[in-house]
This record gives sequence, C-alpha cells and structure tokens, in this order.
Amino acid sequence: MTFATILRQRVSSTASIAPWLAGFAIAAAILLAGYGGAAMRQDFTEPDNAMRLVEVRDFIDGQGWFDLTEKRLNPPDGTPMHWARWIDAAIAAPIELLKPFSGQHTAEVAAGFIWPFALLALFMWLIVRISADIGARDGLRTETSWAAALVAALALPALDKFAPGAFDHHNVELVCALGGLLGLISMARTPHMGALAGLALGLMLATAAEAAPIVAAATLAAGLLWLVRPDVYARGLAWFGGGLALSSSVMFVALVPRSHWRQPVCDAMSTPFLGFGLAAGAVALLLAIGLPAVARATLLRRLVSAGVAGAVALGALYALFPECARGGYAALGPDMTSLWLVQISEARSLATLAADNPGMAMGVAGSAFAGLAAAVVYLWRRPPAEGWAPGWIAAGFLVAALGLTIWEIRGAYFATAFAIPFGGWAAARARSAWQASPSPKGLAIFALVAAGSAAAVWASLGQQVQAHATPSSTLTGYKAREASSRDCMKPEAFAPLQSMEHATFLNNFMLGPGVLQWTGLSVIAGPYHRDATGTMTMINALRSDTEAARPIIQRALAGYVLVCPALPEMAFYARHPANGAAPQDTLAARLNANAPPDWLTRVPLEGTPLRLYRIQR
Repeated sequence: MTFATILRQRVSSTASIAPWLAGFAIAAAILLAGYGGAAMRQDFTEPDNAMRLVEVRDFIDGQGWFDLTEKRLNPPDGTPMHWARWIDAAIAAPIELLKPFSGQHTAEVAAGFIWPFALLALFMWLIVRISADIGARDGLRTETSWAAALVAALALPALDKFAPGAFDHHNVELVCALGGLLGLISMARTPHMGALAGLALGLMLATAAEAAPIVAAATLAAGLLWLVRPDVYARGLAWFGGGLALSSSVMFVALVPRSHWRQPVCDAMSTPFLGFGLAAGAVALLLAIGLPAVARATLLRRLVSAGVAGAVALGALYALFPECARGGYAALGPDMTSLWLVQISEARSLATLAADNPGMAMGVAGSAFAGLAAAVVYLWRRPPAEGWAPGWIAAGFLVAALGLTIWEIRGAYFATAFAIPFGGWAAARARSAWQASPSPKGLAIFALVAAGSAAAVWASLGQQVQAHATPSSTLTGYKAREASSRDCMKPEAFAPLQSMEHATFLNNFMLGPGVLQWTGLSVIAGPYHRDATGTMTMINALRSDTEAARPIIQRALAGYVLVCPALPEMAFYARHPANGAAPQDTLAARLNANAPPDWLTRVPLEGTPLRLYRIQR
C-alpha cells in the first residue's frame, strides 16, 4: 500500500467523522424524545425487551451460562429460551459495574441507554462508511455521507431498534449485517476486510436464526464477486470463508453445551448452523485457493465449479439436518400456527399487512422500495464491472431483505437499513443537480427525493392514508382499543400483583413478559414458540365454551386466570371458537363481558385494567 493510498484513506476516514457524529446526535435526540421517558420507567413497548431483561436478571442472579431455561414460564419445568446468552452477558456487564454505586434498578435503567446507544454509534458509523463508498463513484462521497446520516436518523423501523430500553437482539443483527456488507464492498481494495464480513455474519447467525436468509444472501454475494472477478476477489473470498468458519465455530463452542452438540436445533445456534458456517467457509476457501487453474480459467468453468461445490455443501446439510429446511417455526403444530403465529405481528407477510392496514404497510416498507428505485437508477446502464463494488453488492443485500420483508415483515428493519445508502446517494445527487442548475423544478425534485428517502416521511404518509381510507368512527375506536391494550402492558398494570406470593397465572400470552419483569410470580403462557404447550393451554381454554374450558383450566398448574379484555387476542379467540361453540359463549367473550363462570372467582384489583380470577377446583 502506497503512502498516497494511506493518506487518502486517512483523509476519507477523518471526513466521515463529522456526518457520523451528526447522524448519531440527531438519532439519539429523536430516540430520547420518543422513548427516553418510557425507558426511565422500564416501560417496554416490545415484550421481548422485557423478556430479555428477565433473562439478564436471572443470569446476574447466578443462572448458568448454558442454562437458558426461564423457570417461571410454564412451570414446573420452565421454557428453554432460544436467545443467545452472549447478549445477556453484554447487557449484564454495565449493570454489574454500576450496581455497587447506584443499586440494581438504576443500573438496569442506565444499561437501557448504554447498550442500544453503543450499538447505534456502530450502526451510524457503518452507514456513513458504506454510503461514502456508494457516493464515491459519482464524486459525492462527502455529500452522500451527510445525506445518509440524516436519512438514517429518520429510518424507522430500523432506528427504533436502537431506542432506549431496546434489549432485544434486532439491533445486534442490524450492526452485524452492515458489518458484513462493509466487509464485502471493501474486499477489492483490502482483501482482509473479507474476514470482517465473515466474522460479522457468523456472529449474526449465532445471535438469531431469523438472520439465516440475510447470511445466505451475503454468502452468495461473496461467491458472485469471485465468479466475476477472481483476480480481484480471490484473496478476499478466502478471508471471508475463514472468518465465517471461525466465528461459527467459536460461537458454537461458546453458546452450546457439549451435551447438546449432537442435537439439530433449528431456531438457535446449534449443529446445523455450525454446519452452515463450516460448509460455506469451506466452499469459499476451495473456490478462492483450492481450485486448480484449469477449473477457474473461464467464467463458465468457475460457474460449474461453484455450482458443484455449493450443491454438494447444500446437499450434505439437507441430508444431515432435513428438519431445519423449513426454518425455526417448522416444528410448530397446525393449531399453534393458525391460532398463535398469526397473532405475532412481525410474522405477517407484507401482503397480509397491506390488506389489513395499507397505511402501516406503507410506513413499514415504503422507504425500502424507494431505496430499491434509487438503486435501480444508480446501477442503470452501469455494467457490473464498473459499479460492482459497492453498488451491486449493496443492491443485492437490499433485494434479499425486501424478499424477506415480503415474506415476513420482520425483515423490514433490514430492508430499511440497506436502503439508506441509496437514499442518501439519491438525495445528494438531486441536490448536486439543483446546485449546478438552480431552478424551482430542480429544488422540487431535490425535496421530493430527500423526503422519499426518509422512512419517517413514509410513516407519516401511511398514517394519512389510513386516516382517509378508514371511517372516522372506526379509526377512533381502533385508537381507543389500541390505547386500552397498551395500558395493560404498562408497569402500573402489574403493580397490584406484586403483593401476591407464589402464584402462577394462566394468562394472555402477551401479558407473560410483563408479569415476569415486574413480579416474582409465574405464568403459563408467553409470546414464544418454544412455550407451545403453555400457550395452547390458554388458547384452547379461551376458545372453548365455559363447560369445555373448565377441565382444560383445572388441569393446568395454575391457581389463577389473568386476562386483559382490551388485548386483541381476546377478541381473536371469540372469533375463532372451538368445537362449534357460539362466539358469545366462549370463555374469552364471557370474561370480556365480566360474566365469568361459577368456577372462576373474581379477585379485586385496584388501579389496573387487568382482571384476575381464582380457579375453583
């Protein structure tokens, strides 16, 4: 590397500091204004944040590294959670450091700001670096960095994953995905950046199984780079393969106890995911440094070699782990799929969401599709050899994330993030064109492009669409129900339960994390697929008429029934009665009408919308 190259990189790195800091400051201010007060109260809008905090507390209190069983979720055996323990340890670290000075509660609140904001800083730095490379082709490196930083600060639903109190793993996934993207687009000039991509993607896969489609797409992208330009990308591909295999191996040993090494778990780090990391890493190393010259002499030969190696690797993985071919939810029974999974909002398809709430669909995916349009313009009439790094790679990530979003809207935060560099480039390009030839039309185009790049604008438009498409009475009723439902999840709702001792609730599954967070009591149901037995017990009871529900509830290892009439799941069970029961005769409908059967005795609770009933046996 020449002195001039080093100097250029140093100047480029220094120039990226200002937009990074500005983007971080703006995003942090927005998140503090929107979520800071709730985080101070540990009032989590996302149940997974509450559940993660419960796991962290258990870990701090001495639960073993490999023991992920939540003992108070469907006791007496509890529920083994599928989340990565390393995140629990990372969140626990600042709590343990601060606890001697501030106490446990204040330390937890502080960690609720430290953890997501540290990840936000990484997220913004990666966005600025990637966007600078996108804009560099048109001489807009600095302008695109600034524009992307501003777009990222308004990039919901990706940005809210870094809100205060965001303990869930989605923010880690976003940082890892962007780290993988940066590594891949940097391999041409710095081959060892392939190791960064491999390490980041291996960590991402070990953190959450839902990341598998993004990791698979990134692995395919790495192979395509070598396929088109082996002279440029062979060394980078070797580094990538080594990094992916290494991180998969390290995380497997770190997260999976030896007694489980032979178990083909499909929803968490396990042998199948280790197998993927090793197989993909081996194929990458083979293509990069293991093929004879004759097998890589032409594009066709490289294609055949890569196809054979990839087919063998995939065939071996399928032969060894066929049960994982359909994903982590494949083991769910038909009832759990049709009665529970359909109520999990992030598991809905984009088409389903659009049919139910087109305004929300616009807010969720609008900026991602706008980013795709910008990517098409960016790459139009540019052959892959000219725009491959970084444009084609970043576009590939975006397309993969949009495909995931169409299938399940949980992919929207990936798609939103991958769209940011293209949105920033489009805004910078429109601004440059307007400055070169000032006119009202140019200004209007610039304003339109800049607004279209911001996810917050799409969310606002979606709200307006929904307001105009929905009758005002219906919309008012919906907002009232939504507010009432939210009241059932607030810390105050669980306060009256704290005086109870040694109680176990048969409960709405959405109430489970809150009970575990705010009390020392136990619950049968929670919004987690591994708790299928406990959750289906409650679902089957609420869907049944009172006579059929009685033996279901009385067989449960619970002393009380806990419900929130305002939660959507209560109305859902009444609309989906079991065994021919009339909707108004279901237990859900009876409890919503405050007309419990005689074998449930109402326990008065003050200051809460929750209703508690003692089970009579």
